[in-house]
Amino acid sequence: MHLSSVHPDVLPELQALWQRQMAPLPVDDLAHGLLDAAREHGRHALMAWRDGHVVGAAGWVTFGIAVDGCGYGSPLVAADGETARVLIDAVLAALAAAGAARARIAACAGEVAKHEALRAGGFGALFEFVHFVLPLPMAAGVALPPALHCVPAGHIDWSRLRACYAETFAGVANSPVPDAAVLREEWSVADWQASRVLADAAGEYQAFVVVCGDGVDAVGVRSGWRGHHVAQGLYAQAAAVLACRGVAEMAALVASDNAPSLRFHHALGCHEAAPRRTVYEIALADGRGRTYSPYTS
Repeated sequence: MHLSSVHPDVLPELQALWQRQMAPLPVDDLAHGLLDAAREHGRHALMAWRDGHVVGAAGWVTFGIAVDGCGYGSPLVAADGETARVLIDAVLAALAAAGAARARIAACAGEVAKHEALRAGGFGALFEFVHFVLPLPMAAGVALPPALHCVPAGHIDWSRLRACYAETFAGVANSPVPDAAVLREEWSVADWQASRVLADAAGEYQAFVVVCGDGVDAVGVRSGWRGHHVAQGLYAQAAAVLACRGVAEMAALVASDNAPSLRFHHALGCHEAAPRRTVYEIALADGRGRTYSPYTS
């Protein structure tokens, strides 16, 4: 087996493999996940080959390391256990070189080889992602506070939106805060008819919902506006846009240890619609700073 940079021409083959493993969950676009701004446009990604055939790929995210020392291996697609182990080792080496003290990698129920490789490598299960769907049209939502106004998509100040994102996602699992340029590129594909950024009279951003495809990619409300039903209003507006297009369900992904978000989504009428995805974590160094290699220690 050998590793290489990403070859976009063979990604459809891996996309099909990933879809089979993840079913019934829909999967993200693998090309975007490996070549996006968060993975340095492919510089933080690689592919695995055996006998001339592509058997896996992996990317990694480093911008959380500066905040809490945690790096992320995602996406990671592997045809079998050997491939999973090789890719996991490569990702951990890259994250350790970037200064990460810990690493997290997620696996869905159908990714059996990845689950086994992570457990064999000493990873511990940390929490799960819950896949919610909200049937549309949803019940009439509350109106947004008149003191907040919608910022047109073409006039978004991405530094202000990043500051809002950073505050609202502080302490939320698996939510490293990208810089403004990465956030702008990542959300350039969002549905800005359904998405909203809300600002107060002083122009400070106080809340947002970002919709990609038929699902909510992120929603956040700053502390001063919590308790004013802003999130419900944002969901209601997004749901109304999707329902008018004939979309039957709106999806959302929530960490199982985020109790307020779980209560919020249940109160909206959401229900779990797919197997949960487990997030695993491992320490990359011992107390003396020596890098830990899961399959050779």
